Amino acid sequence: MTRSILIFSVFLFAAVFAVGTAYGQDSGTNIGGYGEIHYNEPEGSGKGVLDFHRFVLYVNHQFDDWVSFTSELEVEHTFVGPEENSGELSLEQAFIELRPSDAIGVRAGILLVPVSLINAYHEPPTFHGVERPNYHRNLIPTTWREAGVGIFGSPVHDLNYQVYVMSSLTAEGLSGSSGLRGARQKGILSSTADIAVTGRIEYLPLLGLSVGGSFFTGATTGGNASLGDGTVTLLSGDVRYGIGNLALRGEAAMISIADADKLNAAFDKGVADNLNGWYIEAAYNILPHLTAETEQQMYLFGRYERYNTQAKVTGFTANDAYDRTEITAGITYKPVPDVAFKIDYQLFDDARDADAKGQFNAGVGYAFF
Repeated sequence: MTRSILIFSVFLFAAVFAVGTAYGQDSGTNIGGYGEIHYNEPEGSGKGVLDFHRFVLYVNHQFDDWVSFTSELEVEHTFVGPEENSGELSLEQAFIELRPSDAIGVRAGILLVPVSLINAYHEPPTFHGVERPNYHRNLIPTTWREAGVGIFGSPVHDLNYQVYVMSSLTAEGLSGSSGLRGARQKGILSSTADIAVTGRIEYLPLLGLSVGGSFFTGATTGGNASLGDGTVTLLSGDVRYGIGNLALRGEAAMISIADADKLNAAFDKGVADNLNGWYIEAAYNILPHLTAETEQQMYLFGRYERYNTQAKVTGFTANDAYDRTEITAGITYKPVPDVAFKIDYQLFDDARDADAKGQFNAGVGYAFF
């Protein structure tokens, strides 16, 4: 009953905003999208894999000056079929937005969970490296979306916020190897036995600097007393800074899972009590030093990642293979801002005594809006 009242209240809140708002004249439908093709060659293999990883279409419609619809439909790996290695067709966003003022608006539908940087800004030209950082695969999964409703806005200059009530994660999908990734419901007949609350605040205190903080908390057990509490709580922070040709970014996150020992007794997936990680990245645009008066960009970049999906465990010994370190260095060339050609080399290591493994990557990505 409490959940129902909470969700109904948000919808009622939206209706109140509608009262007295003039019906505008601005309307129209826009089509956009993004995509990326990758080549990955593990060190020593002598051959690699070429894959059109993602093809995404946006369809957005502006009903008037304060009511709009946003959607994102994705095909992964070019083909969807019964074969084992076929791709996936998925709806990554689909929501109605009411925005009567800059200070507050309402969204309802399939929404991106507003945690971390790349979950929100995941188009290929917006990040360096052919592949998204594995921090964003194994610690905070991308693209993470759920069915929900909530509010967002910019109450004052240079301050943005989002707060959503959403379907939560599922206990049986949690694991020691990939953390939260397998527990996402993705808006597919999502159970409301557990409800999560998530949010983000972002502040731009000065030109070129952005500081953000995010949270997610929700039970996962569907009320099954034998699984204990099972609440997942995530806290993350991020910072971006750009000055001249230099661009810096960093992220860190801590995740706790209540009664992980009871989840392991039921599902035996090595779920940790705590997960954590961080990364830092630096990129420098060298083209202005090589060619005068150019709008093109060529970044040399490096990224260091450290994350552990079994940082603290109960009742068993943590697997050192899940205490991971990665180094990525490469080049991003942008002939125009929304097209990126990328090459990089990655080193993967963990807390075991085995030698680090390397991989060469190349790719091209685009986005248009």
